[in-house]
Amino acid sequence: MLRNISPFVLKSTRQIKISAASSSASFNGVIPTEKIEKRYTLSSGPGGQNVQKNATKVEIRFKVNEAEWLSETLRNSIEEKLSHRINSAGELIIDSDRTRERHLNVADCFDKLRSAIYAIEKEQGKRKTSEEDEKILRERAAVATQHRLYEKRRTSEKKSLRHAAVEL
Repeated sequence: MLRNISPFVLKSTRQIKISAASSSASFNGVIPTEKIEKRYTLSSGPGGQNVQKNATKVEIRFKVNEAEWLSETLRNSIEEKLSHRINSAGELIIDSDRTRERHLNVADCFDKLRSAIYAIEKEQGKRKTSEEDEKILRERAAVATQHRLYEKRRTSEKKSLRHAAVEL
């Protein structure tokens, strides 16, 4: 069975497993699905009679403090920013009943989780503006305002000269 798989695929899957296992400073987008609990329930969303028969609503949950695939600072930020989604057992809960298909709802849950992690990580990376930065920005705004007013005066003079030439 493994003979049919190209060496490139084997090498890249090993790299994905290694990168998922390493706890680096930034999130690489890989979520280990085997470490996340999935629950399926009856949906209240679209589906008609199908809603009463099939459990298409998906809920994923995992303990944030035990997620070694996230860095420590990212785990702390997730606990702080997504505290409204964390239950008393310390589990982050994300659910989806957007579609009638279970596998699409699973994908939507993981997409929501990935997007939330990226947003938190982006917010962490934001640079704090100092007083010096604000001073530089004010100076640039003043220069831009002066330039804009100069251009307005120049355009006004140009148009007034055209107008004066027509009156002769």
